[in-house]
Amino acid sequence: MNWKSKRSVLIALGAVCLVVFVGGMVAAWNNRHHTICPDHKPPVAQRGGLLGQTEYRCHDGRVVTTAS
Repeated sequence: MNWKSKRSVLIALGAVCLVVFVGGMVAAWNNRHHTICPDHKPPVAQRGGLLGQTEYRCHDGRVVTTAS
């Protein structure tokens, strides 16, 4: 590959972006049924906790903490 050619570099960069984009779509598709709350509903509220953790409040009042 000729790294001094702008066209080659842009095509390689576009290919890398496309691969990362498709990988993100596949990851989202595989995790589409994964929910944070045990009742499989989206959380009511969220807030940042200590040390980079995120706290989610579920419909039943339960607080679930996840690492971000």
